[in-house]
Amino acid sequence: MQNPRVTKWTLWALLVVCLGQMLYIYASSPGRPDPDRIVSVTPVGEGGAIYEVLYDSGGATVPYVYRYFVMDLQASDEVALKKTKKATPFLVTQSTGAVREVAGTTVKLRTRETVYDFHNTAYFKTHGELNIVTFDLDATLP
Repeated sequence: MQNPRVTKWTLWALLVVCLGQMLYIYASSPGRPDPDRIVSVTPVGEGGAIYEVLYDSGGATVPYVYRYFVMDLQASDEVALKKTKKATPFLVTQSTGAVREVAGTTVKLRTRETVYDFHNTAYFKTHGELNIVTFDLDATLP
């Protein structure tokens, strides 16, 4: 017959090992990679811009990924790249040049590549005022 005390301690030890492994996997998983460069800047609204940012951290086996951000117009590309590290993109895709037409705060987008993430609204602040930008996406695979 098995000793209940040994079984109890074995189960607790296995639970601790599983929790430790879970924490290690969570802590070691990579976050969003650092951006490489700004591909294009498109003015939107009054004082805002859409920044198309290239992420080329996958090497030879992973395609380029482009993230599109809406924020107030920045003084330089370096400042914009720093700000994108904390911002949330409204579009993540393999396609470059997705911005086709801007009319005030309405933007038409088109992509013929894989879309990983898309939000149809975004906002930016200028002079303490919130500006909402809406997007119309035309996405098809080739």
